[in-house]
Amino acid sequence: MTFARSGVSVTFPDSKPSVLELADACDVPTRWSCRTGVCHTCPTLLLSGDIAYSPTPLEPPDGHVLICCAQPSTDVVLDM
Repeated sequence: MTFARSGVSVTFPDSKPSVLELADACDVPTRWSCRTGVCHTCPTLLLSGDIAYSPTPLEPPDGHVLICCAQPSTDVVLDM
């Protein structure tokens, strides 16, 4: 898991339920509101990799990741 703008690269731990939780733990600045994929406050550009959602958002953002409910499926690089 790499937060490109912040220069932070870490292994996504099983203990974190979402990319947002990991970003918070790594002091990476984030924007969010709902933590369930409904409000679309947290879309972040996906630079590379694949993600999964839990819960599945009502409308997944095209080319972006809703970090509040996303988990990486592969090595992921986000523009944050």
